[in-house]
Amino acid sequence: MNGHTGFLVTARRMAPGVSAPVKKRRARWDGVPSLSHELAEKREAALSRAQDAVKSARFHALTLDIAAWLETGEWTSPHDDRIRDAGQVPIEVSAARQLDRRWKKIRSKGKAIVRLDARRRHKLRIQTKKVRYAVEFFGSLFPGKRTSKRRKRFQPALEALQDALGDLNDIAVHEELIGAAGMRRRRVSRKRAFATGVLMGHEDARLDAALAAAIGAYAELAKVKRFWA
Repeated sequence: MNGHTGFLVTARRMAPGVSAPVKKRRARWDGVPSLSHELAEKREAALSRAQDAVKSARFHALTLDIAAWLETGEWTSPHDDRIRDAGQVPIEVSAARQLDRRWKKIRSKGKAIVRLDARRRHKLRIQTKKVRYAVEFFGSLFPGKRTSKRRKRFQPALEALQDALGDLNDIAVHEELIGAAGMRRRRVSRKRAFATGVLMGHEDARLDAALAAAIGAYAELAKVKRFWA
């Protein structure tokens, strides 16, 4: 999924979560219903586009190419000595190295969440997601009761951080989408400008709580010992 598609997916899920609470509390505010309707239409269009992409011949060809590469790709018999030597490393050792490398990236940025801008917080979220997938994939390579206990604490804490960072990213993207939808016309009515301000204000009001949740989630994760060490 590229960045543009990710932007569309966020737009798809945005309208109900952002505009509905405002519409419910302030149903008579001028401009809000119209702008909310437009955002809902964008959401449906993004969903339709994603569904079409999954059904496309291009997507099906991609899945077949990946399957073929996994079975017979050049990686199965590399000509480069360094790549071949790396392939001889026990999977437990390789997995621990991968987890260590990615975990260090989270620690270096997680300590400074409050100072990160939206773009860097989004990068941290991506790093967190990669570690979560790696934990799920490699987890069974590290047996033992103590290791299992650590993993059972580590994985939920990691997911909590990912969710908190995802909320922060949603707020940033929502504000961008709302601003683009509300102000893209050559002449913006007062009702339209007001509605845009209301919805953006609703998102901005969530920022402090979302940031505090992310800081707390990282603090809890940092307390958990690495299960692969």
